[in-house]
Amino acid sequence: MSNKIIKLVCLLSLCFLSTAFAAEKKADICVPEGMWITSKGDSHDVAAITHTLSKTKVVLLGEDHDNPEHHRWQLQTMSAIYALEPGMVLGFESFPRSTQKILDKWVAGEINEKDFLEAVDWEKIWRFNKDFYMPMFHFARMNRIPMYALNVNRELVSKVGDRGWDNIPEKEREGVSKPAEPTKDYVEVLAQVFSQHMPKHAHGGEGEEAAELSDADIQEISEKPSFQRFLQGQLLWDRAMAEIFHSAINKKGHPMIVGVLGAGHIMGNYGVPHQLNSMGLKSIKTLMAWDGTIECQQLLDGAVDIAYGIVEISREELEAEEDRPRLGVYLEHNEGVIITRLVAGSVAEKTGIQIDDKVTNIAGKPVEKVSDVVKAVKATAFGTWLPMTVNRDGKTVELVAKFPAKN
Repeated sequence: MSNKIIKLVCLLSLCFLSTAFAAEKKADICVPEGMWITSKGDSHDVAAITHTLSKTKVVLLGEDHDNPEHHRWQLQTMSAIYALEPGMVLGFESFPRSTQKILDKWVAGEINEKDFLEAVDWEKIWRFNKDFYMPMFHFARMNRIPMYALNVNRELVSKVGDRGWDNIPEKEREGVSKPAEPTKDYVEVLAQVFSQHMPKHAHGGEGEEAAELSDADIQEISEKPSFQRFLQGQLLWDRAMAEIFHSAINKKGHPMIVGVLGAGHIMGNYGVPHQLNSMGLKSIKTLMAWDGTIECQQLLDGAVDIAYGIVEISREELEAEEDRPRLGVYLEHNEGVIITRLVAGSVAEKTGIQIDDKVTNIAGKPVEKVSDVVKAVKATAFGTWLPMTVNRDGKTVELVAKFPAKN
């Protein structure tokens, strides 16, 4: 498998690591801060770039969800495009289709911020720091720019992951059509991601750096029924978002749409762009903020069409931005609140929390929904401890998360 494929792995939404922290050694600077560089290695000024983007049907702004610099860049970019194309509309991966009417009320000024976040159930549907996203939501509201919900409910993704797409009744598919077949390269990327979810597997144990998979490894993994379900879950995300982009630009008065979504859905044109192409839409540009954590060759290999240079942000700076400790887990409600991923080097990892643990009690209170865990962590101060109980393989395990003192 090519070096290009390996490097794309940690940008997928299902990867263990955020790219903001994935690289131990900073790559060569091929996209200087404040500059726009294309995949051909050419530099362009903001006027030339925004003119091109304003004439494009679908502009996809990739992100690391927990990196505030990425969201500042996204706001800057969409505002520059809007100045040239006021008919622009916006799409956000953070919202499932079921919240569309709430987004419409927000843009129309019929609901305030507090009620808006409660109505969409932010802590359940997305859970990343709202303060990173609210400036973009306010920008849309201020200018009455329609916002589109791109995603589907997590329950549907879980069902596909458990049963496979073909076993989901049509009435439960939220209107999503069957995804186009993935490219061979995309399957290779997802096989690498999937291999990291296999504890103590032959391709590297838990906590070890992911080894490059051979063609034989990829073939073996791709034939597993569990991988096929995993693949179908990712394709579901890609297809669902592509459909909203496609339908949005076909509405009168919507000449273009700017999408805010995870970089893993656009890198290499494998995900959403591939699904859009299968629908006959070719006018697409993929962009991402470039902070040196990915090698320059990635850009020249066509990871995205255009990159913008930003400053690299450290884990410590990120925690300072949030001004609260982070447990470092990803949660999902599936017959209880389940740990689906751990952030490397996080408090959770050091505490001994494991993937597939079901959180039953935290801070002395029973856990019934994801927001119960989120609220408990938010209420915890730096330098203090947070007791919790998990169910692990049918056994009760008592844990204490110890948050470091704030520097």
